[in-house]
Amino acid sequence: MTLPNRWVSQLLHLAAWLAAALLLGLWFGRPGWWLTGALALYTARLLRNLYLLDRFLAGGKRVPLFATRGLWPELFARVERLRTKARNRKKRYHKLLREVRESTGALSDGGIILNAEHEILWFNPAAGRLLGLDAATDLGQRIDNLLRHPDFVAYLAEPSGEGIVVPSPRTEGGWLSVQLIPYGKDQRLAIVRDVTRERQGERTRRDFVANASHELRSPLTVIGGYLDALADDPELPGAWHGPIGEMRRQAERMTGILRDLIELTRLESAESTAPAEFVDVAGMLRAMLKEFEATPNGPDLTLKLETDAALLGHEQELHSVFYNLISNAVRFTPRPGRVEIVWRRAGEGAVFEVIDTGIGIPAEQIPRITERFYRVDTGRSRATGGTGLGLAIVKHALQRHGAALEIESREGQGSRFACRFPAERVALRGSAERAVV
Repeated sequence: MTLPNRWVSQLLHLAAWLAAALLLGLWFGRPGWWLTGALALYTARLLRNLYLLDRFLAGGKRVPLFATRGLWPELFARVERLRTKARNRKKRYHKLLREVRESTGALSDGGIILNAEHEILWFNPAAGRLLGLDAATDLGQRIDNLLRHPDFVAYLAEPSGEGIVVPSPRTEGGWLSVQLIPYGKDQRLAIVRDVTRERQGERTRRDFVANASHELRSPLTVIGGYLDALADDPELPGAWHGPIGEMRRQAERMTGILRDLIELTRLESAESTAPAEFVDVAGMLRAMLKEFEATPNGPDLTLKLETDAALLGHEQELHSVFYNLISNAVRFTPRPGRVEIVWRRAGEGAVFEVIDTGIGIPAEQIPRITERFYRVDTGRSRATGGTGLGLAIVKHALQRHGAALEIESREGQGSRFACRFPAERVALRGSAERAVV
């Protein structure tokens, strides 16, 4: 290993110092005392430089050295360069921190940093304005002590990616969206947004759709009645049979769309949790099977009832869920395909499955198929009478029952739709009847 030049110079300096002391000792006598004195002086100078270095590292100003070359001047110069870099870095960090604070202060969305115990470590001015936080009293407080809504407390215990909407604690009729984002080590960033306008706009839209749907049902009923009368008229010219039949199909399709829109609006406006009515799932599925078996040119249908468990929920909504999923499978599974309907237990919960060998769904479209009016194959959906609202109804109805919709599909090979119900919605027939009573 080669020594750096500064260390070579320092060792040569020490060697020259000791050689001079030895020569003087030989000239004047007693060389040992001369060597001891030389080492003492060298040690004293070394301790002086160490003392100056210690003061320098402790933040003191640089003490000039008499020497301009060698180990110590270069060592002090290196420390000075490191201190200069550290000062510049500190200035940059302070500038960046100031800019971050100014930018977060200009945001309309609130930001709150929480630790693992959900205690507030920091928040920006928007969060203070939206939640009424005060830095003097609320830093270090648990956020669920300041925002006590039950839905938020439950979300805080088990956060999901979508966030939650809760009433504003400061504004009457206001609504806040809160989303927790984990980062760092056991820390979370809570993003708080004022969604009052969005909620009001959504409510206005739902009211408009509901009112328009109800208003359109009457004229459509009248039109459908006249079309039925015309179709049954024996004196109707043969050339009119085709157009009248097409008008009847379109009127029925519009009636189906309005019916689904009204149901979807009702689900969106209803309470977040469905009632716990006793629902005989097995009996409901048997009745549906008989109805779909009568479908002309339909696929082969199989019903597997692997449990006699019932559900505690809203019968009409559950009927809509099961009917829509089976209907979709039947419509998109041409002969000689198969549709398998399964009702089974899964741990403490239960699962309703519809498995088909139909046309399948492209993987990139699966996340969107529960959107209203979204169709995988628009032409085929219209031809088979689909409204594009069935899966949206299924999603909202399942949410009200605390259930989850699982979708697996491969294009050209078939699909699997599964509704996974939690344990609190599932009971054996006897226990379910007692719970209802």
